[in-house]
Parts: sequence; structure tokens; C-alpha cells
Amino acid sequence: MIRRLAVLACLFTLAACAPEDQIDRLQPLGYLTSAPQRVAQADWSRPDTVTVTLSNYAFTPDHLVFHRDHPTRLILRNVGDTTHTFVSPGFFKTIAVKQVVTPAGVENGSWVESVAVPKGQTKELWFIPAEYGSWGYECTVPFHAAMGMTGVVDVAP
Repeated sequence: MIRRLAVLACLFTLAACAPEDQIDRLQPLGYLTSAPQRVAQADWSRPDTVTVTLSNYAFTPDHLVFHRDHPTRLILRNVGDTTHTFVSPGFFKTIAVKQVVTPAGVENGSWVESVAVPKGQTKELWFIPAEYGSWGYECTVPFHAAMGMTGVVDVAP
């Protein structure tokens, strides 16, 4: 028991000494392990492009189809009266994210948990779907999903 506690103490001490930027780059649990390699090896010159309009209590379209291993640009355009989110935990764990493009600039990274789009703004999620499947997505602003702001994303060949 004492030996286990000593090992844990050492691990916590090492984690606390790690540079901050190294901690930020740790892969979230359950996310695609090959994300950085997939992003680096992809041809981003002509991505598949899908545009979704976020309005008051609706995604248009509400059924999205992406193709496995194809670089993809998802444009999220908020025409509603408030901030809306695009959240799909299961789907996000199976994609390799290149970047999120916002009015403020480009945010690079291999993983995303949600995309919040303020009213009147547009954001772009650049990614590669890595697994076949079907997942739900929703707006997580309170009561928006209950009012119908949901959809389905499919990854096909």
C-alpha cells in the first residue's frame, strides 16, 4: 500500500512539473489516437464542404453525411437570436480535427468537444471522419434540444 502511494505521488509530481503546453496537448480519453497523423497526411486542397444553418431551435439540414477518410469542411452559420452549439460527443471522438476557423482566427488542434457559434457568426470545423457510423448531435444551450435543435450525422464510405 505504501509503495503504491509513493508511485502515485511521483506521478503527480511529474505531471505538475510538465510544461503547460505539453499538458494541453494530452489526448482526451476515448478520442481517436491517430488524429495528428491523419491530419498531417491529408490533402486539404479540396475538402468536402457541408454548410449547416443554426437558427432558433433548428439545424438546417438536420441530417449530415460525411465520407470516411475524406478531408471535410463543416461550415456552421448562426442566423439565430442567441449563441448555439454543435455538440456530438460520440462523433467528435472519431474524427481527426485539423482546425476550427473563427472570426478571430484559426484554432489548430486534433480534438474538439463542442463548437459554440455566437449569433450572427460563422465557424468552420475542418476534420477527417475516421470511423463509419451514425451519431446524434444537438445544441446544448438549455432547452434548445428539447425544442427540436437536434440532428444526425452519418459517416459513409
